[in-house]
Amino acid sequence: MTRPPAIPLPSGIESDPAVAWTVDTLRYADADANGHVNNTTYAVLAESGRVRLVDTAMASAMPAGSLFVVGRLTIEFRAELFFPGRVRTATWVARIGGTSLILHQALFGDDGLAATADAVCVLIDGATRRPLPLPDGMRIAAAAYRPATVAVAEGSEGS
Repeated sequence: MTRPPAIPLPSGIESDPAVAWTVDTLRYADADANGHVNNTTYAVLAESGRVRLVDTAMASAMPAGSLFVVGRLTIEFRAELFFPGRVRTATWVARIGGTSLILHQALFGDDGLAATADAVCVLIDGATRRPLPLPDGMRIAAAAYRPATVAVAEGSEGS
């Protein structure tokens, strides 16, 4: 099996204003029979970061009746997480498309980078469930969370 290309981390990720951060405390229930945090918890931690970014930065620009849904989620596990502990999740916009955004994330446990996640998030009409074009307000808000170092590394915003 070929390994997917690594998500490039923004240089100076800790202080980059284009990176949104969330902090979650691991629960005893997050651990599995192997003694580490279960893989499904990584998806929940990534969701926490995505929801916070969208809610604080973009929700007010979304059209009435629209929803922002995950069309694809890829997680690359890099290290185990253990209870007790906390996880800091960095979330940023990697690409602004016509109806979607690609959000990249890095999950850091107490011992460093634990996982990276890549989510394609699509704006849809709540009634028809069909994709909607991203309005200008969402594009502007999303652009504020697109680190320059990542934009240079990955190319143009696309359509």
